[in-house]
Amino acid sequence: MFLSFRKLRRIGGVYLNPDNLRVMPLAIRDWRDFLALDEKTYGTYARTIYNPRERFLVVSEGDRRTAEELESLYREFLREPLRFCRREYHEYQLEIGEFEGLPFASGWAGSGVVLIGEAPGRKGCGKTGIPFYRDASGMLLRKTLFALGVNPDFVYITNVVKCNPPGNRLRGFGEGALELLRRELEIVGPKAIFAVGKTAEKAMKRLGFGFTYLHHPAWYVRRGVREPNGELVEEYSAVKEVFGEWKL
Repeated sequence: MFLSFRKLRRIGGVYLNPDNLRVMPLAIRDWRDFLALDEKTYGTYARTIYNPRERFLVVSEGDRRTAEELESLYREFLREPLRFCRREYHEYQLEIGEFEGLPFASGWAGSGVVLIGEAPGRKGCGKTGIPFYRDASGMLLRKTLFALGVNPDFVYITNVVKCNPPGNRLRGFGEGALELLRRELEIVGPKAIFAVGKTAEKAMKRLGFGFTYLHHPAWYVRRGVREPNGELVEEYSAVKEVFGEWKL
């Protein structure tokens, strides 16, 4: 579950996980080249440093302790999935997932920044297990953060609902999903939480955590936005303000 920062390779101002790549790219100039890596050539997880076996970035000893607690929570989720996910969601997730295990969070808890989405999508997290990765809305979020100078792999990203709802039609969330999310946030202890979408907003209000609301990138995608525009960048600049400058 742990990914050591020392394992990563820096090329063109971005970080790559060698284990995620079938072949090493000849040249990457910046994040645009990184996010343009062809999945068939380089692998499903080529455009992120994470994969279902390496979810939590470890930079310091404190990160390791946090990652150990998160791994324990994830293992509990795997042992008792119906305690935290509706049966219909769980059954559908088992049908469409192309990885071992179930979707969960990924990222660097040490950043102090948490983005909470709604639920895995069929072409994105539902397939890969990594939140906001691969599908249109996930890649738009990643492009936007990169455009702001924030590497999306260096914040902590999760979802309210951990299993992909059938047909991507989310019909609310239960107390089990809230319990899992509450415990997850208590372990991470973020300095800032961003609720990405209305479902995340409702969950944060019920849990009583302070948060900043952001439109879900799918809201922009439905309006024809595929690349970061002025409105999107301005809204998500709140993440940059909290994240600050990259110091590693």
